[in-house]
Amino acid sequence: MAKLGTTGRYRALTRDLMWDPKSVDWKQVYPLVEAEGIILKDPSRWEDPFRMTFNQYVKIQAEKEHLHHAIRHAFEAHHGHARVVDSRWFEGVKAFAVAVQPAEYQAHRLMAYIGRNIPVEAIRFATFNQALDELRHAQIEIKHYAYLSRYYDGFHAYAKTNENLWFNTVPKSFFDDALTAGPFEALIAIAFSFEYVFTNILFLPFAASAAAVGDEHFASVGKSVQSDESRHMALGMSAMKMLLEEDDRNVPIVQRYLDKWYWRAYRLFSVVATLVDYYPRVRPISWKRAFEMYVEEQVLHGLFKDLEKYGIRPPRNFEDSIKEKEHYSHVTMRILDHAKQVNYFRGFKLQPDDYEWLHNEYPNTFDRYYAPFFRKMDDHVLAVASPGLPAVCAVCQIPTEFPNPDNPSEMWTQYAEHKGKTYQFCSPGCKTIFLEEPEKYIQFWWPAESYLSGEFGSTLEDMFEYFGFTPEETNEHYSSRDYYRWIRYREALGLDRSFQVNG
Repeated sequence: MAKLGTTGRYRALTRDLMWDPKSVDWKQVYPLVEAEGIILKDPSRWEDPFRMTFNQYVKIQAEKEHLHHAIRHAFEAHHGHARVVDSRWFEGVKAFAVAVQPAEYQAHRLMAYIGRNIPVEAIRFATFNQALDELRHAQIEIKHYAYLSRYYDGFHAYAKTNENLWFNTVPKSFFDDALTAGPFEALIAIAFSFEYVFTNILFLPFAASAAAVGDEHFASVGKSVQSDESRHMALGMSAMKMLLEEDDRNVPIVQRYLDKWYWRAYRLFSVVATLVDYYPRVRPISWKRAFEMYVEEQVLHGLFKDLEKYGIRPPRNFEDSIKEKEHYSHVTMRILDHAKQVNYFRGFKLQPDDYEWLHNEYPNTFDRYYAPFFRKMDDHVLAVASPGLPAVCAVCQIPTEFPNPDNPSEMWTQYAEHKGKTYQFCSPGCKTIFLEEPEKYIQFWWPAESYLSGEFGSTLEDMFEYFGFTPEETNEHYSSRDYYRWIRYREALGLDRSFQVNG
């Protein structure tokens, strides 16, 4: 028998694994494929843009794993945790662990759901690979938390906090929303809105920040993850073009998905803004500049120009996200400071060089609207803490404390009634999403309401036990035991106690 050529081998190992059911009705095998109104005429003509077989995939991923774990072992062997510029960086790693990392495993589940329910060969094989990618990402990130748990608070009960902490509802709400949508909507949610539009702004600036502060392990995590994202972004772009070119009747459906999921993904990435602008003591780039580069220029003013030929316009509320770039990181950090007594990632007093950098990067907003708030903590670390659990948005689950970008002196909080109950939202964008599918979002889990109903127990001690940490692991970093541990680790290694930034 003749040996298969490259093209034949590719088809045999990917597309030929697809089959048409003979003993059962096709609609029983794929019950969701027609539920959204998407028209598929000849989707088999579409190819996975990377044309990768599974054995090639395994070889490439194995090389990445070997490189990453070599860096990880070197970082751990040389006590890398004690060599970072400032230990408050690890509070940012904790914030990443609760607000971003859970998305990796949820994305793994979501890609499996999409691949199972969309009978398109190219999409099925690409989502299969991506499901494995996301599981790998979750594992290498959790490895870093396991290492840090030997030295610092907050990481010791990750499985529990990842499941129970109230702030964890932010990524959960996004992915639960996508998992309960149809498979094509889920595909636009994760492959395009999450991966194509926002993934660069997550892993490139954050990995650069990790490298700048000396956390080579987490920098390697970011680089290893980002190396997979090129495939994920290509899937998002090719999948959307496939839907648009299959039939003109798909265009308004895709537009509706883009309108919703652009804003959902944008709100999900709010914590990333603080990981770029606040937690690192050395900052290679600001959130504002990263947003302008990766989202505003490349996507909103670049990609969507090309999509006009299909009848697609930029997402609804995209102008609001542009207006918020001057405020986003400051508002989100303010929210985290308000709730630092009920999160296991602490806030911290800004240092003189922080104020200088933020003033230079945000001359129009920081000094006027936000510096006075942060200076309140200079004398008392709990001066800006809010009592209890905050009220959160009924859609994105972020506390409803965003200002109106057109008038930052007033709050942007919105309200709507449904079946006799009032719901609140962080912005017009989230309110509009709610009004389009109210029966879905009235089922959301409200942390403050759950606390009052006794779900967390009857005392504060019960609540912290439910969350998986103690009051000593909260509040402000520079007055915490983590900071003093870090100083002692540095002294034991013969390193100086100074963490001033030069140059």
